[in-house]
Amino acid sequence: MVAAPPPWAEPRLASLTAVAEAQGFVVMREGEEIRLIIPVDGTFHPKRTLLLPSGLAPLGKVAQALKSDMGSQYAVIGHSSSDGDRELNRRLSMERAQAVASVLMLGGVSSQRLSLHTMGEDKPMADNSTLTGRDMNRRVEIRMTPYPARNIVLANTQP
Repeated sequence: MVAAPPPWAEPRLASLTAVAEAQGFVVMREGEEIRLIIPVDGTFHPKRTLLLPSGLAPLGKVAQALKSDMGSQYAVIGHSSSDGDRELNRRLSMERAQAVASVLMLGGVSSQRLSLHTMGEDKPMADNSTLTGRDMNRRVEIRMTPYPARNIVLANTQP
């Protein structure tokens, strides 16, 4: 009889949550997937895809927490609100995901364990008809799953 592999997410959750919450980020777990949600507000320039200096240090700390975890892979996914042009929102959300991935790689996370995705306005977390909802929808998510993959499919990452 072969023993089942130990749960992948459980040992990672507490340490990542401590780092993320100290930086103002949110961590969510869905089965064996961990989602780190990085708001655009306060992390990026309001009208552009440039990271603010106040956003670099927190992302650097996240990179430090992730770089030594050889058992994880990361999908960096950009999201936007529904304000403005759909194609522009897709481009902006991809550029924000690229900016986050760049900081992760500069912090030592292997590019071989990173993938980039853009959702644009297609997967809102909240109601786009309110300012609060639009702010919540403008985000970059880092979705962590086991590496090498254990046949876990990332939900909601395809347009």
